Amino acid sequence: MEFQEILNWAFQRHLNPLSWYIRPVFLIVLAFFAYKRSWTGVIITFFLMMSSMVWFPAPEKINPQMQAVLEYEKTLLSNPVSAILTIALMMVFVVLILMAFWKHSLKFGLIILNAALIGKVILSLLFTGENGWAPLGNTLFGLILVNGIGAFILYRKQKNKLAEEKPPS
Repeated sequence: MEFQEILNWAFQRHLNPLSWYIRPVFLIVLAFFAYKRSWTGVIITFFLMMSSMVWFPAPEKINPQMQAVLEYEKTLLSNPVSAILTIALMMVFVVLILMAFWKHSLKFGLIILNAALIGKVILSLLFTGENGWAPLGNTLFGLILVNGIGAFILYRKQKNKLAEEKPPS
């Protein structure tokens, strides 16, 4: 099988909305394993996150806007120079996320995760025009999930800190 055939096969499956909504879940798991400093967890989660685009069957009905966004992404990955730049940019964000959580910086990690999720929509809008709004639903899902869990953890940390500082009665 030729590279272009594999790319077409993968992107047909990536048109399934489930493959878009599972990514933020993997980002959280990736952050968790980085926080726990588990290389095994990080590597396995990264592999699962990258392969998740082909887990689901090609959809029967395709969102034309999302198809336009993914066609642009496929074009980026079809050209060696833009593929290297695209993958490098993605890896910069992954490394920054891993570094932040590895160093137990929840706030910095949340900032990077938010920048990555919002940046995806901004880049989609810049490169595909109005079609760039297509990933907004899964981005909002990711933002709510990531920030909700982050807020809960920060709340629990603050509550525990106050409980430790409070003198016994």
